[in-house]
Order: sequence, then C-alpha cells, then structure tokens
Amino acid sequence: MAVSSTMTIPVAPGSPIVGNMLPMLTAMGEFLTKQYLRLGPVFRVRVLNHRLLVLAGPEANALMKKQGHRLFTSGAAMQDIHQVLGGDNPTLIELDGPDHRTMRAGLKDGYSGRTLYAQMEKLVRSQFHLLESWPLRTPIAAFPRVKRLVSSLLGYMATNQEPAEVMDDLIYFFRALVQIHIRKVRPASMKYLPRYVASKRTVHAMARRIWDEHHVRDYLERDGDFVDLVRKFHAEHPRLMNERDAVAALIGPFVAGMDTAASVTSFLLYYILRDPELHRAVVAEADLAFASGFPDRDSLRGMVQTRHAAMEILRLHPPAPALPRTSIADFEFQGYRIPRDEYCIIANTVTHHLPQYFPDPQRFNAGRYSPDRQEHLQPNVYCPYGLGPHTCLGATTADLLYLVITAVLFRHFHVEMQPPDQALHVVMNPLPGPDDRFRIAIIGTRYPLPRSPGRTPPA
Repeated sequence: MAVSSTMTIPVAPGSPIVGNMLPMLTAMGEFLTKQYLRLGPVFRVRVLNHRLLVLAGPEANALMKKQGHRLFTSGAAMQDIHQVLGGDNPTLIELDGPDHRTMRAGLKDGYSGRTLYAQMEKLVRSQFHLLESWPLRTPIAAFPRVKRLVSSLLGYMATNQEPAEVMDDLIYFFRALVQIHIRKVRPASMKYLPRYVASKRTVHAMARRIWDEHHVRDYLERDGDFVDLVRKFHAEHPRLMNERDAVAALIGPFVAGMDTAASVTSFLLYYILRDPELHRAVVAEADLAFASGFPDRDSLRGMVQTRHAAMEILRLHPPAPALPRTSIADFEFQGYRIPRDEYCIIANTVTHHLPQYFPDPQRFNAGRYSPDRQEHLQPNVYCPYGLGPHTCLGATTADLLYLVITAVLFRHFHVEMQPPDQALHVVMNPLPGPDDRFRIAIIGTRYPLPRSPGRTPPA
C-alpha cells in the first residue's frame, strides 16, 4: 500500500521519566478515551521506555474488523507467552493465519459453554459450598473472594480439579504475566524476582500434574473436559502442539478467564446490591432459574435483566480495554502514516464511553440493551471481547459464569453490601475491578440446594 502522509502523530502529555505509566496502570480506559477526545484517533503514549502507538474510535474498530488480519499480528506483541507458560511453540493468542484458525477450531469447544452445561450440578454444588464457608454476617472484600470462586469453578470446568493449593500462585502469576508481557506496564526485570519465579514454577507443576494424572476420556461423552480436548488436538496436530505445549495449554482457561470473570462478576454484584429494584429482579430471575432443579441452558437464558446488567458492566468496565498488536505492513489511517513493525494499542472500547453512541455514558443503565433500544448493536461500537480473528474464544463461557454465579448466590443466600451506600472505587489488578472498600455480607440462607435427578430424599 502506498503511504505518503507526513502528518506528525501527536503524543499524550505525561511525566518526563515514566511517561503515561500511572494512568495506563490505574485507569487505562478512561485515559485512552480522554486522549482520543483530545488528540484524535491516532496518538502515542509512553510507558517507561516504551513508545506505544494508539488507534482508537469507531474507525479503528472498523479497521480491525475488516483488515486486522492483513495489517496486524498478535504474535509479535505476545511472542514470549508460550515460554512463560512452559511451552515450545506459539500459543493460540500468539498465532496468526492458517495455524491460528486450525488451533482455534480445535480448542473452541473447550472454551465454550458446552463444558459448563455438562457439569452444571457439580459447578453449582461447588459454588454453594464455597459460599457457605464465607463468614456469616461479616463484611468481606468482594473482589478477592469472587476471584477465588471463579478460579475454583474454572478448575472444575476445565480439568475436573479445584486448584485450591495453588490459588495464590495462580493469582500472582497471572497478574505479573499481564503486566510484564502483555500490557508492558512493568519492567521486564520483574520476571526475575523470587516471588514470580516461584509462582511460575508452582503453576507449571500444577499443569504437569493434571496432564500426568488425567484419565483419558472421549471428549464427546458427557464427562469429557478441556484436558481431553487438548490431548486430542495434541495427537492430531503435533507440529502445532507438542506435549510441553499441551501441558502449557492447560493453564489457558485460568489465564483467559480468572480475572476476566472475577472482574465482571464483582462489578455486577456491586451494581445489583446498590439498586433495590435491580436486586429484586435478579433474585426473581435466580429463583426461576432453579424452579425445576439445577439450571440449564433455557433457564439461564431466561435471566434477561441479569444478562443486560452484565452487558452494561462490560461496556462500563471492559476487562480488556485495549488490544496489543504489531503492524505487519505500512498503511495510512485517518491521514497518518502507520509504519510496519510498530507496536500498537487498538483502543477498542473507547467507543463505549462516547455519548453519541451511549447517552450519558458514565451512568449504569441496563435498559440500553432492551429490544426498543439495543444501543450495543450500532456498528463498530460495542466490542468488550475484542475484534477480528482473535476475538475472545471464551466469551460465551464468561457470560455463562456471570449468570451461574449470580443465580447461585441470589437464589440460595441473602446478600447485602455493607455499607449499602458504598461508592465504587476501581483499581487495575491487573484488570479493572472494585477495590477492597466494596464489601459484601451473607446474612443468611434462602433455599437449600435442589436434589439431584433421581436422588431419593432422606426419610
């Protein structure tokens, strides 16, 4: 493509030493939106010694949808992830082109809701017992508890095991991986710190143990899980996934879903508990979801107001407010020359906060998604799970996790926010989430668990 533009790309103002590191660490979405409104759809930000090129707005989203596969690669931006996870060959998020399509097709069922539905009773019972262990009538910080809850559910869903003994290491390792290797807002030297080295070693050992101890099942059977699917893909495509790569792939569901689902679920609980009308609606939908026993696909889909509330959380507080990419061709965008081999940030969620698309954009309003409004269906505007060929493979699973966690919590327990008027304070750790001032308390039990189908009640 012939590129002749000589326009100078503007630079976001910042500290002479650390540049824009602080706002990129603490409020990336808000900062990128502010710079888009100030500087336009193309600008640079500085984080320590990194100069990052940002493309933002609906035009950037349209570019990613139509030409992202031709203009960008995710591999260069993510190039050492497979080594961090303990593999030899690129992971799904590092691959592009035919190899990416092959691996995505081979693993997609493992990231879909299929596994969740097949194990619904086990997931519900696991969550119920974890919630039952929380201190009664005692305010606790919501986000850390929800993160552990999500990690446990992901463990059961993906590997039929709960990662309780490595939970702290999983949480630390994931946070460091995102900050060092993906968002590049921490110095690379952090990966040599003893805590990071120890956590990585523990997580790798967990994955190896799961691989070695797993009894092979037919994935098409009801009890098949993610490990079976990875084993199958490894056997069929050894060039793309050798055994070390397969072991590393078992960490994938935790990396992809742990903080994403915990972040959105925690925000969702905050907005439900601060609004009595929404709270009543969610409780009613949770009761209906359990009306015939354990929830299934149809009963969870009936939680319409809960789902719309979660969609609004994804607009206001998207877990991935921007996408790291590297340009693989010279091209022109909005009058600027974008050179080849440029590290770029595609600020895909800037549009979430523009009033021309979402009136009063900073206000929570789940009614935006009702049939008579459907603001999210405007082209190139609502994209909380990314854009292009690397759109989040686990989006449907994440959406189901929000509904399952919410349904179990509000069906079986009386829950309060304490204090009830607590203001929301957002932190990046490493994804956006409520800080520890958002505290919830389980006041009591509403209903016991339903009996399993065919199980005879005790006399």
